[in-house]
Amino acid sequence: MEESKMENAMDQEPVFDEQHYRKKLKLSFTLLLVFTVTYFLAAIITTRELKDIAALEIMGMPLAVYLGMLVFIVGIVVTRISLVKNQ
Repeated sequence: MEESKMENAMDQEPVFDEQHYRKKLKLSFTLLLVFTVTYFLAAIITTRELKDIAALEIMGMPLAVYLGMLVFIVGIVVTRISLVKNQ
């Protein structure tokens, strides 16, 4: 019985679902935008011109350290969401 199901599945032509493709594309670009904004925000704040802002201490550590950790965490979360949603 299982062999006949597998044969039927193998005989079918792949179907391109444009709506599903657009949904995945929209999700991918949204996640890319979230990561890009986070990364460039951290990069801009840690420039020489904004070093006073980057040096602000929050709970004993400079803001730049927190922004670096934020970029790392957002990267992991975006990757995880992408892997789960694009299965």
